[in-house]
Amino acid sequence: MAQRVDVQYIRFYTQGNTAKRIAPAVTGSVTGQLPQIKKRKVQRIYIDPVALLGITVAAVMLVMMAVGVSRLLAEQDKTAAMQTYVEQLQAENESLQAKYDAGCDLETVRKTALALGMIPQDAAERVSIEVEDVRQQTAEQVSLWQRIGTFLTGLFA
Repeated sequence: MAQRVDVQYIRFYTQGNTAKRIAPAVTGSVTGQLPQIKKRKVQRIYIDPVALLGITVAAVMLVMMAVGVSRLLAEQDKTAAMQTYVEQLQAENESLQAKYDAGCDLETVRKTALALGMIPQDAAERVSIEVEDVRQQTAEQVSLWQRIGTFLTGLFA
C-alpha cells in the first residue's frame, strides 16, 4: 500500500491571545498638506522608427535603381552609336583597300626593289646560329652560401 504523506501546516508566529490596543485616529490637528500626486506624461511614439527606417531605405534604393537604369540606357545609346561608327569605318576601310589595290602595280614595285639592290627571298642565303645557355654555366659555379646570400638580399632589398 502507498504510504500516507504527513501534512504539516505553516505556523505563523502570533503574540498570544491578548488583543492589541487600538491607536487613536489622527484628527485634523495635523497642519501639513498631503503631497500632490503628479501624473506622469506618457511617452507615445506615433511612428514606428524601424518602419520609418525601412521605408527610407526602400526609397533610397528606388532612387538608386532609377539612376542605374538611366545610366544603363545612356550607355546602351553610346554603344549603339559606336557600333554604327565602327560599321562606317569598316565600309570606308574596304573602299580605301580596294582603291589601294587598284592603284598598286606589283611589277613596278618589283622593278623598283631590284633597282635599289634588293634580292628575291628565294635567292637569299640562310645562316643558322646556335647560342649556348650561359645561365646553366653560371648556376653551376655559384656556391650554396652565395645563393642563400642572394636570396636574402633579394628578400630584404
